[in-house]
Amino acid sequence: MFSYTRLKIRRLTSGRKERRQKKTLARRAKKVSKQCGSVGKNLIVFGDDIELIAAEKIVIGDNFKLNNKTLINAVSGVTIGNDVTLSHGAKIISTGYDLDLWIKTGRRKHFDNKPVKIGNKCWIGTNAVILPGVEITGENVVIAAGAVVTKSIAESNVMAAGVPAKIVKKLGE
Repeated sequence: MFSYTRLKIRRLTSGRKERRQKKTLARRAKKVSKQCGSVGKNLIVFGDDIELIAAEKIVIGDNFKLNNKTLINAVSGVTIGNDVTLSHGAKIISTGYDLDLWIKTGRRKHFDNKPVKIGNKCWIGTNAVILPGVEITGENVVIAAGAVVTKSIAESNVMAAGVPAKIVKKLGE
C-alpha cells in the first residue's frame, strides 16, 4: 500500500513578489536599452548574465525577449525585428576569422565581419548559434535548440534545426 497525501496548491508569488519581479524586469530592460543603439517598445530581459559586445551596433524591434546566458556580438552590427525571442544560452555572432587569409598569412588579425539580421516573429532556441552574415528574413521562423545557423533563411513559417541548420519543417501544415 502507499499513502496518499493531499497538497495545498498556493500561488507561487504574492503580490509583493510580483511587484518586485516587475521592477527587476524593468531595471534589466532599462540597462540593456541604455547600452544598445536602438530599442523598440516592450523589451523584456530575463536574467542578469547577458553579454553584449559592441552593444551600440545592436538595433532591436518591438516586443523582444532576451533570456539568461545569451551573447550578442555586434562588432559588425546586429538588427533584430519585432516579436523575437532569444532563448537561454543563444548566441548571435557578427564577426570571426577569415580562414583563407589566416591560412595564407598565419596571422589571426584578418577578421570576417558580416552583419546579422533577424526578421520579425522569430524564436531562437536554447543554445542556438547564429553566425556572421546570416539573414533570417522570413517571418515565423523557429531555430531549434542547439542549431548552428551558417546560411541565410528567407522562407517564412519554417523550423530550422541541426548542425549546420537546415529547414526541417514547415509550420502550420
